[in-house]
Amino acid sequence: MSAPLLLEGRDLSVVYRRSGGLFGTSSELAALDHVSFTLGAGETLAIVGESGSGKSTLARAVLRLVALTAGQVLLRGEDLAILTEAELRARRRELQMIFQDPFASLDPRMRIAEILAQPLRVFEPALNRAQRRERAAAQLAGVGLDAAMLDRYPHQFSGGQAQRIGIARALIAAPSVLVCDEPVSALDVSIRTQVLELLAEQRAKRGLALLFIAHDLAAVRFLCDRTLVLYRGQIMEQGPTAQLFAAARHPYTRALLDAALIADPLRARRRTARPEAAPARLAEPSRQGCPFVSRCAQQQPRCSVERPALRNVGGLQVACHRADER
Repeated sequence: MSAPLLLEGRDLSVVYRRSGGLFGTSSELAALDHVSFTLGAGETLAIVGESGSGKSTLARAVLRLVALTAGQVLLRGEDLAILTEAELRARRRELQMIFQDPFASLDPRMRIAEILAQPLRVFEPALNRAQRRERAAAQLAGVGLDAAMLDRYPHQFSGGQAQRIGIARALIAAPSVLVCDEPVSALDVSIRTQVLELLAEQRAKRGLALLFIAHDLAAVRFLCDRTLVLYRGQIMEQGPTAQLFAAARHPYTRALLDAALIADPLRARRRTARPEAAPARLAEPSRQGCPFVSRCAQQQPRCSVERPALRNVGGLQVACHRADER
């Protein structure tokens, strides 16, 4: 990687444990299972997969909003898990988040000036009220909104404007990494492109690294340099976005692309996955075999008993026994 390494995840695992009560049976669910990634300055890494694949868990684990069962998150080579609360609070300036629902992430009782001033109160307590307002006005202008809007409340804005405010709040802390959890999925199609262009503009201007959680593969194609595909908390495939979209090797990745990009129902019938066999997140898959085996039309006997390792195939990393077959 040519860009300086900012963020790294090493073998991240998150296991949720549910008690069975007095007479019931306890159970475990691996939301993340040994997931590793790297993210450099000015780079955007997409995390994709269907609902329940572990995308949002990964985002929250990176920010220490969810406790890791195992693994490390390193920011500039420093393990965030071993930091004290005070040390972590100082590092949070470098790691900011943009949420899926802009209105749910903005306090409806606060004016925009107060919302934007909150990070400054935490990270730059020496600033006075006038200085915070000046910075807030400049940041609002930087995301394409008028400084005169500072005294309005969130409900007075459209969804696209509210998401711009959410982006402004994240950027005002001058972060190095933005974790974007489905940042355009709640917006109208016509507004999505504008918000994606804003993120691309800010990335280029500030040298930001973006961890981009998404269902929208069109947004991924537009914005992201590399893509990591999750299924049941495990990496199925990863690599450069353009190459992965053009020549995906894993049956699950191809099924995702088919579902998003193929409008012809006759072609859709030839998908490699079995849509009727939807994943049951309450039932943990076999730890021995491939987690995708029950939905894969290309399975062979070894797929049920031997978990495929992530390996390099044609410039992509793929966890599939048959990845080198075309």
